[in-house]
Amino acid sequence: MQALPHSTGPTDPDIVVLRRRKVVMLTLLGTLLPPTWAQDASANRAPSVLNAYGADWLPKGSGPLKFFGFKAYDATLWLPAASGGSFSFNRAFALEIVYNTSVKASDINNTSLIEISRISAATPEQVQAWSAFMTGMFVDVKSGDRLLGVHVPGAGARFFLNGRLLGETPDAAFSEAFFKIWLDPKARKPELRAALLGL
Repeated sequence: MQALPHSTGPTDPDIVVLRRRKVVMLTLLGTLLPPTWAQDASANRAPSVLNAYGADWLPKGSGPLKFFGFKAYDATLWLPAASGGSFSFNRAFALEIVYNTSVKASDINNTSLIEISRISAATPEQVQAWSAFMTGMFVDVKSGDRLLGVHVPGAGARFFLNGRLLGETPDAAFSEAFFKIWLDPKARKPELRAALLGL
């Protein structure tokens, strides 16, 4: 039986050329795509509008809101570094929502009012005033849009869409009632609340 000739590597010029092209393509892709650590760092970078409310904001926790397996949005709770990572309605915090689908402003308003009425002890007059405020402020959103709500203790709340101020209110009771939709023990999605608060 004749032994096969010993091979030290490809000798076919076409194979060598193809492999060289593959190495060149991978090298080019490596220079065009940011490394994984850079993507992770970018994902943990606080929205720039938060600089007006304190320095060094850090994510407390984040998680998706899903219905029947479909992701509606990703939410992140941001806390200033001075908080020591401790969440409280007595300190500033921000809730950021990155939408995965289009949502009408009317749906945002209606769902918010239903949840506020269910969780908080708001009076009918408060609910009416809060409904008018949200109707005048919220707009339709699409996939990729970023809605940011900032809770300022004793001074109400401010809301931004993609870095642009949507509206603000000095109503501290509204601010607490609104953010309780996600952060109260009676929140409709306890798994999302736990993810946001790092429980």
